[in-house]
Amino acid sequence: MTPLFAGLSHERLDREGAVPWPCTAPDQPGERTLYTDEFATPDGRAHLSAAPCLPPGEEPDEDCPLVLVTGRRWAHYNSGSMTRRGGNLLLDAHDRLDLHPEDAARHGLRDGTPVTVESRHGQARLVARVGRELAPGQVFCAFHFPASGVNSLTSEHADTVTSCPECKVTAVRLRPAASDG
Repeated sequence: MTPLFAGLSHERLDREGAVPWPCTAPDQPGERTLYTDEFATPDGRAHLSAAPCLPPGEEPDEDCPLVLVTGRRWAHYNSGSMTRRGGNLLLDAHDRLDLHPEDAARHGLRDGTPVTVESRHGQARLVARVGRELAPGQVFCAFHFPASGVNSLTSEHADTVTSCPECKVTAVRLRPAASDG
């Protein structure tokens, strides 16, 4: 075990609850601050560096002119991700696509109309929610509703350092769902 956790055990956590770390011995209370005098580097100083700003894996273009951002809605944050049986789901029960009025007008959409969202990777069916919360050129939807197909929209691009998926930048186009056929 790493020395910073040597004072922790499952039994201790069951008995005491949260124990701050580092906690180097079973008879120690643990430290609330990790580095108070120096960092764990040979010279004791923090070594910080800026990561280069890289462009996203894909960008909007003439075919897919909008940037889709996916995320969590307030009522679903940290709930329902495993079983989807929590009461929070009833607070915000329907998936939707948030978009700016300018983009809605450009794509022939009104608040409450069904919309097909297409990317280079897939498509999803949502209901338009027109408002000024987003900047023109951006659309937002949650990833809480598997049936809508939102997760099929995102690319396989990932951060070069952390390998986190690039779910926040996906180029998309919109069309009224009624035009499908």
